[in-house]
Amino acid sequence: MAKPLFMLGLRLTALWRRWCGRETTPTLVVSDMHIGTTMWQTALLRSIGVDAEARTLSNHAQYAANESIGRDAFFFKLAEWSEEQARAEFIKQPGLRKLRHALCSFPPSRIEALAKLPATVKLILNVGHRIHIHVNPERLEEMTTAVRVMAFDPRYVLATMSEYDYHYTKYYTGIELRRLPVVCAHLSPALLDGPYAPAGRTVLIGPSHNLDTIIGFDNDLAALNRLSAEYAARYGFEPYGFEFIKKVYPGNTASPENLARHPAVLMNPYSAFSISMVELYQMNLPFFVPSDELLVDQMGDVRLCPIYQKQEAVDELDRHHPVTGSGYVFSPNDASPAAQLVWLKHMYFNQVENAQRWSTPEELFDKLYRTDLAALHGWMKAENHRLFAEQAKAWAVLSI
Repeated sequence: MAKPLFMLGLRLTALWRRWCGRETTPTLVVSDMHIGTTMWQTALLRSIGVDAEARTLSNHAQYAANESIGRDAFFFKLAEWSEEQARAEFIKQPGLRKLRHALCSFPPSRIEALAKLPATVKLILNVGHRIHIHVNPERLEEMTTAVRVMAFDPRYVLATMSEYDYHYTKYYTGIELRRLPVVCAHLSPALLDGPYAPAGRTVLIGPSHNLDTIIGFDNDLAALNRLSAEYAARYGFEPYGFEFIKKVYPGNTASPENLARHPAVLMNPYSAFSISMVELYQMNLPFFVPSDELLVDQMGDVRLCPIYQKQEAVDELDRHHPVTGSGYVFSPNDASPAAQLVWLKHMYFNQVENAQRWSTPEELFDKLYRTDLAALHGWMKAENHRLFAEQAKAWAVLSI
């Protein structure tokens, strides 16, 4: 499906202006610590004609080796400086003389550093995971209040890039933010529009950094492959084998082009959403995910405790934000199975249309072997194209 003509026109205009040398500095900078959130937002903004560049703080900048993404000492030091010092240093940056907007996502608290930029620079926070991540425990309530205040300040645009974070933020602040979900515009058009053409029978086990988790199979790769082979033999199919992405593609070889050559992915979510998970889905790769019931107590990066905060700090935060009057049945940081099942409904794999859910090994194999995967790929492509078009319009109305 072709991009809308207005998007193509904006993109061509931006390229012409750059080629002519009329724009030598960006009007928008993306600056945070996650290379995935940086790549997709920079690419999407450039696709609608915004002179956007990234000044990443991520240690994974090698995944985005292009002219729009770089590293910059000014943005690295911004968090350390006082507001007065930051604005004095800003004046010395000729490459930022046309800057009008700055955007961050992960951690959301990065917005506090960007707020030190001159007041003429408007700020966009598109929350990429919970607003309390990487915040000192004694500042959790302070950060909550700060987000609430930003929501009423015309300098800020506040949004979330996942449905889970929309509801998480609403629970703690009472504010309904914009929704600007992940759109993997950094992936090549050939990949996004390509046909279903698997080069073998190896189903990838995701997400990309997963090396040992196979939910529903007791993390036993040999058992998974044995059961798959037995199912195929029983019903006369050519068997599918399963392997972890990092085993098939070690080092930095797990390129989107390589991943797209596989027939499907068996996703083992660890969080409400991740850029790796979204990339695999938006590559239109047939996408198999355990049922919500199987995911209870299996996802370690969903609540603040134990990775980001101790339980005492979370309890103190929730003391300020009781469930009563919140509009929700449970706190998102409630670890009870009942609470997990409620909050699972907001997670990425429950928001997309074509994720294939399964509760038993037999159901997984039934769906994998008996579904028309080429047709599923086509349905995913249509779904993702609609999302891309909707989000191009959503970003365009931000007047950036």
